[in-house]
Amino acid sequence: MSEQTNEHWAIIRQVVIGAEDGTATAKELCETLGLAPGFPDPELADIGLADETIRVGREAHLEVVSPLGPEASLHRWIERGGGPGGYCLSVQVPDVAARIAAAEAAGVGLAADVVAMGRHVIQLKPGAMGLLVEFDEIPDPEVWFWDDVVTAEPDNPLVDDVLAVEVASPDPQAQAELWSAVWGLPLEAGTEVPEMRVGSRTVRFVEGTRRMLTAVDLAAAPGTEPMMTTIGGVELRVLARPA
Repeated sequence: MSEQTNEHWAIIRQVVIGAEDGTATAKELCETLGLAPGFPDPELADIGLADETIRVGREAHLEVVSPLGPEASLHRWIERGGGPGGYCLSVQVPDVAARIAAAEAAGVGLAADVVAMGRHVIQLKPGAMGLLVEFDEIPDPEVWFWDDVVTAEPDNPLVDDVLAVEVASPDPQAQAELWSAVWGLPLEAGTEVPEMRVGSRTVRFVEGTRRMLTAVDLAAAPGTEPMMTTIGGVELRVLARPA
C-alpha cells in the first residue's frame, strides 16, 4: 500500500489507455506482461465506452477504454491525436471537495461531477490538465472500487506494480506547476525533468507535441528482466523496483 504521511494523500489507482480496438489492446497487454484478463466497469457503457480493467499487483490497474460508437468523445480524441494513447488517470483521494476548490483556484474546470457506485467522483477538463484526471473520493486508503471483484491470479506475472507515469506537453514546467497546484502536492526538487511524488508513485512531465500520458514505468516481478515495449500508443518500461 502506498505510504501516506499526512491527512492529504492520493493514490494513483488506474492508468487508462484510450484505444479504438480495446479488446485487442487489452489482450496484448495481458499477453505481453503476463497478467490475467481483466473485468469491465459496469457504468461506462452508459457514457459510450467499453473497457477492461487489468490488475497489476495489489493496488494498481491498467485500464483500456474504447468507444462504442463514433459519437463518443473518446473516438474524437483518438481521431484528433492520430491514434491511441494514454487517456486518463483515476486517483483515489480522501476529500474531493478540496480538489474541486484547488482546481477552481487554478482556473481548471470540471468535465464531470457525479456520484458513481456511491462515491463522489470528479473529472477535470483535459484541455487544462493534458489528459483526463479523475479524482475518486474513498476516505479509506485500504479500500477501492474493485476489491470485491474476483479475478484469476496470473500464472507468471512479469510486473507487479505501477512505479511512474509520464505526461507530455509543449511546456512541461507549466504543466507540472498546474498539476502541483490542483493536486496539492509539491514538485520534487533537483530532478532532471519536473516530477511530483504521489504516494509510492511518480508523475513526470516531459516535452511532447501531443498532450497525453505517454509512458508508464512498471515494477518487474521477481525474476523478470527489464524490457520496454509500446502498446496502445503508450511506452511501457519494465524496471527493477528502486531499492
